[in-house]
Amino acid sequence: LTSIHYKKQSSIPSSVTSHFAASVSDFFFFNFHLLMMDSDEITPTKTTPTLIFLCVMAVMGGFPIGYFTTIISGAMLIIQSQFLLDYQWLQIIVSTTVAAAAIFALLGGWFNQRIGRKKVILVSCLFYIIGCIVISVATNKEAIVAGRFLYGIAIGLSSCTIPPYLAECVPTNIRGRLLIMFPVLIALGQWAACIFAASLSYLRDKNCSWRIMFGIGGIPVLIKLFGFPFMPESPRWLVSKGYIDEAFKVLKSIYGKTDKGIAMAQMNINSMTEVDNAEDSHTKKRGIAIASIVRMGGIKNESTAMWMSAVISGANFFGTVLGVYLIERLGRRSLVFFSMLGVIVGLLLMGIGFQLISIHAMPGKFVEANPPMVDLCSEFGCDECSYDSDCGFCYDSSANNSQLTGACVSIYKNDSGIVSSEYALYGRCSPKNDYNNVGNDISSNLQFEYGFCSTSYSSIPIVAMTIFMCFFSIGLGGVPWAVNAEIYPNWARSAGNSLGTFSNWIFNLLTALTFLTLSKKITRQGVFFMYAGWMTLGLVLLYLLMPETKGVSIDNIESILEGPWIYKKSSNYKHQRTVESEKLSALFETNKTVGNVNQVLSNQNGLLKVLHLLNSSITFNCLNSWNLRNKEHIQLLCVLFLLYGFTKKLHDEITVAVLSGFPLGYFTAIVSGAMLIIREQFHLNDQWQQLTVSTTVASAAVFSLVGGWLNHKFGRRKVILNACLFYIIGAIVTSVSNGKEVLIFGRLIHGIAIGLSSCTIPVYLAECVPTNLRGRMLILFPVLITFGQWIACIFAASFSYMQDKNSSWRIMYSVGGVPVLFQLMSFPFMPESPRWLISKGRKEEAFRVLKSIYGKNDQGIAMAQINVESITETSRTTDPNPENKGFTLLKMLKKRTARKALIVGCALQMFQQLSAVNVVMYYSASIIRMGGVRNETTAMWMSAVTSAANFLGTVLGAYLIERLGRRLLVFLSLTGVIFGLLLMGIGFHLISIHAMPGKFVESNRPATDHCIPFGCDDCSYDPNCGFCYNSAAYHPQLTGTCVSISKNGSEILSTEYALYGRCSKKVNTQNFKSSYNAPNVQFDYGFCTTPYSWIPILAMTSFLCFFSIGLGGIPWTVNAEIYPNWARSCGNSMATFVNWMFNLITAQTFLTLTKQITREGVFFMYGGFTVFGTIVLYLLMPETKGVPLDNIETILEGPWIYKSISSSKLLDNLHRRKSAGFSTEIENKGFLLMYLKINRLFKPYQH
Repeated sequence: LTSIHYKKQSSIPSSVTSHFAASVSDFFFFNFHLLMMDSDEITPTKTTPTLIFLCVMAVMGGFPIGYFTTIISGAMLIIQSQFLLDYQWLQIIVSTTVAAAAIFALLGGWFNQRIGRKKVILVSCLFYIIGCIVISVATNKEAIVAGRFLYGIAIGLSSCTIPPYLAECVPTNIRGRLLIMFPVLIALGQWAACIFAASLSYLRDKNCSWRIMFGIGGIPVLIKLFGFPFMPESPRWLVSKGYIDEAFKVLKSIYGKTDKGIAMAQMNINSMTEVDNAEDSHTKKRGIAIASIVRMGGIKNESTAMWMSAVISGANFFGTVLGVYLIERLGRRSLVFFSMLGVIVGLLLMGIGFQLISIHAMPGKFVEANPPMVDLCSEFGCDECSYDSDCGFCYDSSANNSQLTGACVSIYKNDSGIVSSEYALYGRCSPKNDYNNVGNDISSNLQFEYGFCSTSYSSIPIVAMTIFMCFFSIGLGGVPWAVNAEIYPNWARSAGNSLGTFSNWIFNLLTALTFLTLSKKITRQGVFFMYAGWMTLGLVLLYLLMPETKGVSIDNIESILEGPWIYKKSSNYKHQRTVESEKLSALFETNKTVGNVNQVLSNQNGLLKVLHLLNSSITFNCLNSWNLRNKEHIQLLCVLFLLYGFTKKLHDEITVAVLSGFPLGYFTAIVSGAMLIIREQFHLNDQWQQLTVSTTVASAAVFSLVGGWLNHKFGRRKVILNACLFYIIGAIVTSVSNGKEVLIFGRLIHGIAIGLSSCTIPVYLAECVPTNLRGRMLILFPVLITFGQWIACIFAASFSYMQDKNSSWRIMYSVGGVPVLFQLMSFPFMPESPRWLISKGRKEEAFRVLKSIYGKNDQGIAMAQINVESITETSRTTDPNPENKGFTLLKMLKKRTARKALIVGCALQMFQQLSAVNVVMYYSASIIRMGGVRNETTAMWMSAVTSAANFLGTVLGAYLIERLGRRLLVFLSLTGVIFGLLLMGIGFHLISIHAMPGKFVESNRPATDHCIPFGCDDCSYDPNCGFCYNSAAYHPQLTGTCVSISKNGSEILSTEYALYGRCSKKVNTQNFKSSYNAPNVQFDYGFCTTPYSWIPILAMTSFLCFFSIGLGGIPWTVNAEIYPNWARSCGNSMATFVNWMFNLITAQTFLTLTKQITREGVFFMYGGFTVFGTIVLYLLMPETKGVPLDNIETILEGPWIYKSISSSKLLDNLHRRKSAGFSTEIENKGFLLMYLKINRLFKPYQH
């Protein structure tokens, strides 16, 4: 392996090779002979027709991806005016494809693993064709969105399938070049799209031109479909499914049918089979905006803009081709860093260009004749005018001083709804005959610019974009696809590449959704400077982490990743050499120690398993002390090989169970974003808002308490089923509610489901999962909870763009029921908990369940039998009164160990809630608004970002829980939580100090308005008041006043306007948007804008990061494992009840407390509770990491104040007592049964 990978002569000692040849079968000798051959000798001397054909067919899939993501750039300039699209619809049409691509890139990994690469490629081709047909005949904007969605499905499936297909089919020495051909074809598709868009823009029939643009992209897909029957399946996928003969035929056709090709195919089959067996044991925003950015740079003509975008896209294509040449010469790392440096330069230059355009844009100094009474556009200069979709800039380019001839005016509209961005509504640039006072045609010297400003610096963004595309395409365009296709091990390639592709599309979606909005909020130059900052951060991260995979066999890339996290070329090279040498040494050592290996194990696959096992840390150290014979060495290692396997049945039941965490997180968090809409629609005051939030929590608390009895009576499986049904019913009731009472009833039903699932799923997982996997599997439940919360925030932010607010919040609630339907369909395959079955005397059923978990081979059956015996014995010895049918809670309180477990479990859940986490989650969008973020949608998106921090922190906690242990991780988390709460309090305190005073006197103010005496901070606490001020004044601090919000009697009309004065709503007498009565005023409702508004948002993100690492998941984990078997349902139910009860208290009192003791006082109070909780848990909480479920009660027999030394002594005494009678059992029973009993006593570090 070493000689092949590094093209150096092998240096294995002759003594070892002679010993190897004398002792090992011809099968291994043949592979060793291939090892000793020079790399050039085993590389095919010519490219076979099959290899050429499959590469051509595969990389052709990149063309439609590039074409259909980019054609929208040119077509949008025509579609926008034909269908009268505003900015929201433009972003929806662009983002629909990206959103669908993201979703199906994520699903594509499962499809790839399930049905193979070839069939997924076929399905993606069919979706391309259907999408072409739908969009080419579209008669409205909704049909265009549907067609774009179909394109997205095809793009998502093909983008996550083609790179791994190529990586698995082509030889190592040409893998990099062929993988980067995929992004080359993407770039070619983008270039072709720009050329076709520019060419077809000359057609007079604009309705026909954009349809041809979309339809023509289907031609390459049809060509690909004709060649599909001759495409082979991926040989690695065939091997993973056991189709060895078919894989061998494919490899023969790839490498050729000569002796050399057959030998190469055989070696690849051997290598794939070995790797597969070892793995089984562990069972753009580029296309959218090119033409638009060119227009922003000052190019007036649409066709010219499209042709210039074609030139830039051509630079993208040729840069990608150059990347093909460089990738195997410079390597992945050097190429991507060179590319990123150029990208940063291009982004900075683009930002500088737009900054210069902004500075030198014309002012709006000309006064047009006969303007309407109200035109918001008339206040703008050219730069501000270019941001508003309702405005255009008119000026005389031939005037001596053209700077004085500019005016921003509304674009042309008439009563029939006809809109044109080529003319103004009135004045010099309006069309003839629409107004009698315009007697002539528009002068040829007049220019009307819409969406851009002409300056002498207009060329800079175009040059910058060309530089950006050239450098981007050389490395950053193709290397991510290449690395993602090769870096994962075979068993994880589909899923890993799918997740990588999903990340690509999801961030593509985020940039597509936010570009136009951000360009208004922080200016165009600000957007590109921001992207340059992100790219600089990415450059640093990739420099530290990204490995070099050039020239490394795809089966051995994993060995590079075993090196240090911080990549160093020398250390990773040495590590890979060491790993490969150890593999060979282990093989020879096994042969020398065991003797004739083929007599010990009957087949070569079994020997391969042993050789892989001998690479692990479980070696002869423990074997020698047992003095077992050599044959038993091998048997023992095979047991270990299977013992820690992750069977398909175990995988399925864990997946179905933890899915319940998603709706739990979703339905508790969706109220955060929906509340901003619901409170206005149903006119909810603080009490009704708290009641809406708290109803779910209250019913969850009650049914988590009842759930313990239901679990004990009916079993875990039936309770989970009922929880799913309540989720579905709650989603339906909430979605159709027509009043606040029905809404609360739907929230109550959701609470029932949440209470039942939260007290059942952790127990179910703890009772089904082996000890060594228990911590990670249990923490998957809170991982799915936080994932549900994150998705809820994203959906809330996404649906907030809808004009129909009544529908938006209903969709938010109904979408959460979709994952529950998937869980219901999987429910028949979910077994009952074996421990519950044994507690009910149903041992045979429990034995069948455990067999399905551990496997149906001899080792799995033995392990299942041992578990049945152990659980039965533990239940008999630990239940203090097995015949007593009284209350389990009373029995727990009478027994010391159970009482201690209950106190620890309840304390964990109580202090989890007293850290105010669900206050932060339920009111995250409101807290962000309190921090000074004006726009509701922006608040929801920022809430989604903070929720993402919560989710990612929980995932990190899942990684750390079995490494750091429960105690250390929870104390690390508590420290960060205290810091976040204190920082949040400090932030709100600074906001209150620096909030504006109420010094301005509004005109016509009523003497009875109770809001008048308030400053901004006090004003933000009153739901009937808002704060009005002039942000453009020289001293805005002197312009503020607190006034009542717009009302009709007691009915609230709007929280966006004041009842009277400057910030009241102006009567809409013209065909323009409504506005305030005074220009430049701002109306803050529920918050105050200050320089410190960012501190609470930063603090909330920090809080959620630290909370989610430990305090978010560990209370659920510890509560699921700390109780004895007879008390587990009751104990976990009581602790879950405590969780929801304190959740209810914090949610019900938060808004009230903010008024009584201020916002900062609330968070300082919660910080104090968390400090107290840290002390209590430090004294009482035991460490359960690595302790078998049946032995945890032993730890609780120690003193109340936890000491790790005392717990270790108690466990050691238990081990000695249980192993005292094994000496006779070893002689009387089979080795396997004896070993498994010994194994159950060992701690993980002894393993």
